[in-house]
Amino acid sequence: MKNIKYKQAVKSFLKYLIAERGYSELTIKEYELDLNVFARYLKKEFDCSEKKLTIDDINEFQISEFLGDIILIKDNSAATRNRKLYSLRSFFKFLKKKNLIEKNPVDSIEPTKTKLKSEPIYLSYKEIKEYLKAIKNYDSKNKNRDIAIIKTFLYCGLRISELVSLNVNDINYQDQSIKFYGKGNKERYVPLHQEVIAAIKNYLPDRKQITPSNADAKEALFLSNRGNRISTRTVQKMVKKYAKKAGIKNANQITPHKLRHTFASILYRKTKDLRVLQELLGHSDISTTQIYTHTDKEQRKNAVQQMPEL
Repeated sequence: MKNIKYKQAVKSFLKYLIAERGYSELTIKEYELDLNVFARYLKKEFDCSEKKLTIDDINEFQISEFLGDIILIKDNSAATRNRKLYSLRSFFKFLKKKNLIEKNPVDSIEPTKTKLKSEPIYLSYKEIKEYLKAIKNYDSKNKNRDIAIIKTFLYCGLRISELVSLNVNDINYQDQSIKFYGKGNKERYVPLHQEVIAAIKNYLPDRKQITPSNADAKEALFLSNRGNRISTRTVQKMVKKYAKKAGIKNANQITPHKLRHTFASILYRKTKDLRVLQELLGHSDISTTQIYTHTDKEQRKNAVQQMPEL
């Protein structure tokens, strides 16, 4: 067994997630953040030097205290604690797989029970129209790009990591589809609605006016004004900005993921086909897709009104 430095182990783990697991840049950053937060906690609470810390210095008690303080001291949710638990569990599982530790110190730590998932937040038809209207009325040279991005979310249900990773050559205009590698490096095939094709074609002349800053940007579908592949942060800010301009209730809660929810909710209401929805969303487990089998408030009201007089 080789006792290596914690920082070195984290670097090796992140490389493994990229090269062998094919995780997205956004997912890898979340793992890195969780592992760095844990290292800072060990330094503060157990006087462990971040530079000298080795993997053999870490034990189950320290991990348990860290996870407990997330809820008791930091006042975070059970879901936040569980995410950090899964990050640590994956990290130590990797170390064990590489024969760098004998036992995974996280194996016996249980996740916190969370409440059942609530219905996802999504935009109504009226809100979608107001949202798109807000973009069209906004005086910006990025207007065509932003409309293409929003329509890709609304008609394709992509994750934000998948959208920013799209390349120009991923679009098949003849087949009217996009094919790319999504979460877990799984190949995804998503048909394109005419609205998306039209929006992308409308944006491409604007894209040609931007000089790509590097080889990656030359391939990227969506570019920033500086000629880089558009970042997740830029897309997140843009989505929220237009939600506020459209006057949508709880605009601060409108994120790219909520636009994905909107796509899923509308598609399920129209088709009632959970399997197709699972394929389009790229869910490996259909139980994840089942949160979209909800009905909206209007449907519930109509259903109750149809009850006979008793």
